[in-house]
Amino acid sequence: MSDVQKKNLTTDELLKILHSVNSVSKLNEYTELLPENTSYHSFSEYFFAYLQTHNLVESEIIHASLIQRNYAYQILNGTKKPGRDKVLALCLAAHMTYEETQRALALAECGKLYPRRKKDSIIIFALENGLTVQQTNELLYEEGVNVLE
Repeated sequence: MSDVQKKNLTTDELLKILHSVNSVSKLNEYTELLPENTSYHSFSEYFFAYLQTHNLVESEIIHASLIQRNYAYQILNGTKKPGRDKVLALCLAAHMTYEETQRALALAECGKLYPRRKKDSIIIFALENGLTVQQTNELLYEEGVNVLE
């Protein structure tokens, strides 16, 4: 394990390494591999850190998310628990990757995207292709699926 560099390992890669751990010293080596951002305890913490590291302006992301401004600020300051569609809208507006969006959904306790669901498949497509919230909603509507509300 010591030859593995500290990098952005996927969850599957981490789990594979963890399954091979058979001593406390190996467990300590494993925990050194964990990314620094595992300490996020909420969606709002994670989202703010993302905005900062990507030099994004909160008000611009809120505008792009198509979420009512006051409600979006309440979500981001942690006073409102966001629904899944709101989290997805914010992630799309911030141009998060699929993996970053999955992490945001998990932290918001909203259930991850599942490619066997039509709506989720369309959203995955939107994330992978850099669509805006408006473009995503148009595609969802065209496909007969509920838009992000």
